[in-house]
Amino acid sequence: MHIMTYIASLLILVSIFLSGCESKPAEQDKILATVGNKFITLHDFKQKLSKLPSYYQGMAEKNKKTLFEDMIVESLFLEDAVRKGIDRDKEVRDILNEARKKIIIAKFVKTEVDDKIKISEEEMKKYYEEHKDEFRKPEMWRASHILVASEGEAKDVRAALAGGKNFQDLAREKSIDATASRGGDVGYFRKGQVVPEFENACFELKVGDVSPIVHTQFGYHIIKLTDKKPETVRPFEEAKPMLENELRIKERIDLFDKLVIDLKDKYRVRVEDDAIKAIEASGPKKEDQSK
Repeated sequence: MHIMTYIASLLILVSIFLSGCESKPAEQDKILATVGNKFITLHDFKQKLSKLPSYYQGMAEKNKKTLFEDMIVESLFLEDAVRKGIDRDKEVRDILNEARKKIIIAKFVKTEVDDKIKISEEEMKKYYEEHKDEFRKPEMWRASHILVASEGEAKDVRAALAGGKNFQDLAREKSIDATASRGGDVGYFRKGQVVPEFENACFELKVGDVSPIVHTQFGYHIIKLTDKKPETVRPFEEAKPMLENELRIKERIDLFDKLVIDLKDKYRVRVEDDAIKAIEASGPKKEDQSK
């Protein structure tokens, strides 16, 4: 199983296991509720909140009453389930044993892999210099357009522009495209992101120029090029978060693979010659297709 799966399992399972109630709370801890002979304390509530995944914490902070009520329901279910012996059910014991293995393995992998990842500034700079092509920003164009349904309407738009009508105002008034509400602004795009006819027209324009009528599958366009950005390379400081993430992933894979190799050597793993054959033959047999 992948290391991140183990870590995810660890976080989720530990959160569940540690969300229980105290049977004997510390004297200074405030009791919030009693369920059977167990207590839910303020400490329990804070722990539960802190162990939620980060993307749930903000929501839970705004709905503390709901979280507290959920803890009571969990405690009720657990209390009754234990009294009915569900914790002694074979299926439950098997699942708990499997969960225990995953938690131990997750902690082991975190200690032996994640905690050993160290990415220095020098490593990032070296990678940046050797892989600058990965941090190139392509040439970008920004355009506004007025889209109409017929060539006649497009000619009328061109005439209105020639007569001094403001492009944005005309786009709001005449364009049938969703961009009309923002004065026809398409935003920035790079090569290959818009239809070829639109793209080619933009390539022929200088910033501030308005195109002839351009016909595409969507209708008839009058296009104004509003900005153009040349190809650039992201500066090192801007690329650092991406660099660090890239190097962390690479080092995690390297450390994980090395750990597996070292452990195989340490514990002398020997795979039987017919192991794969036995595994493949162990599944449910396919029905005879001739029947």
